Amino acid sequence: MKQNHRTAFGRPISAVVTKPRAVQDGSGLCDKWALLTALTQAAGHYGLNHRNLAVLRALLSFHPDRLIAPVARSCIVFPANATLSTRLSGMPESTLRRHLARLVEAGIVSRHDSANRKRFARGRAGEGRTAFGFDLSPLARLAPVLVEQARAAEQEHRELQARRAELAALRQQVIDLCGPSTATDDAFKALRRKPMAEALTCAIAALKEVLETLEMSGCDNQNERHIHTEFKVLSVEQTGDPIGETDDTLSFGAVVAQCGEYKSYFPEPARGWQDLSRSAHALAPMIGIDRAVYAQAQAAMGPKRAITAVLCILENLARIANPGGYLRRLMQSHMAGQLDMHRLLEHAAGGELSAGNMEISL
Repeated sequence: MKQNHRTAFGRPISAVVTKPRAVQDGSGLCDKWALLTALTQAAGHYGLNHRNLAVLRALLSFHPDRLIAPVARSCIVFPANATLSTRLSGMPESTLRRHLARLVEAGIVSRHDSANRKRFARGRAGEGRTAFGFDLSPLARLAPVLVEQARAAEQEHRELQARRAELAALRQQVIDLCGPSTATDDAFKALRRKPMAEALTCAIAALKEVLETLEMSGCDNQNERHIHTEFKVLSVEQTGDPIGETDDTLSFGAVVAQCGEYKSYFPEPARGWQDLSRSAHALAPMIGIDRAVYAQAQAAMGPKRAITAVLCILENLARIANPGGYLRRLMQSHMAGQLDMHRLLEHAAGGELSAGNMEISL
């Protein structure tokens, strides 16, 4: 004798196992719930929100059959607004009317009104039934289009998620290399907002540009541009060159003698270039220089010159409208061989900055 295994609640196991139903079968009839799922995925194409879809779900629940036909007026539901409101957990009728109008405007359902605009069904012997209310057949006629739109929306969602993951990884990579910057802040805002392909693409391009700039301006001593994140404890006697730069034209004593404004922020006396590096790294964003720009200056000019440039800008901060732009001009002067750091120090102490033979006022 064949045993029919049942669950603890007395139903056969086959009744519990469900299979996804196709949106449309061979006879042209459509599964109303599969259509609602497809429309939920493609809601953006029709300008629908979750409240509109909730009202549509309530309308579908009044149709007794699971399958609906694409034939006009073949599946009309006629619930009163009060009945719909009750099924929607007490939605106000004014709000309900607005959502119903939106569904009609989008072409998802159509109205088949009586003379007095009331919804009802009336049958006559031998003549069938006449119903007035909302016709669900337009939703069934949209079935082939809905399936394609749902697939496209799902593919777009996967691509957006991939871009979000790429942006998050690039943002963390830039922060690890040169600390937070405007580009990383913009990336953070793009990740927090509703995902938009254009915004994510722009943020990814900006971060890739920062990484390419750092890579192109790199040197053999690549760790120089990361020195601001490596805070080594120095002894009191350490006054040498912990940064590792071979240029000896800049004297630590001359820099601290000409630039004293940084002491207002860091009362502890600097014992060497390492202490000045910490101070410049902390001061750069405080005075309006992005960390990415400061990292570029370190790579292009060398750590000592970049530190000295930041301290000189701080000395004349009240006269410089764009400190970040000023630092970029100093980098350009250095690349052109026109930057005289000793003259820059003298003018900084005297209240007038200059870069070699170029007078800069920003």
